[in-house]
Amino acid sequence: MNQLEELESTFLEEYDSATLLERSAKHKSATILLSKAVFALVDYILFRKYKVLPKNHAERFRILERREPELYSLLDTLWNGYTNTYHKPVAEESITLMKDAIEKISQNESTSPKIKESIRKA
Repeated sequence: MNQLEELESTFLEEYDSATLLERSAKHKSATILLSKAVFALVDYILFRKYKVLPKNHAERFRILERREPELYSLLDTLWNGYTNTYHKPVAEESITLMKDAIEKISQNESTSPKIKESIRKA
């Protein structure tokens, strides 16, 4: 499996697992996995478009700020929600915010049909 396929597979697994957890009312775990899915999707887009793979969140934000300002702005807004999930109760609205972000990010022309289909089905 090449790097792009691995990133796609990671997104699909995290997103599908988050959906299952959400259906079981496991909101905190679902939110954490949705957050990871967001980052996997962004990494997929960055790798597909620019052949770069960030090593950490700081590098991801720097790349996005320079090359994808709209994605940067969206992720910057989500960042607090992502970090808060580790020490605060999670409301269903956090899941909605993450899913809405994934939907917006998936509109990027570099998103694979397989990823778009998974999001559409959820």
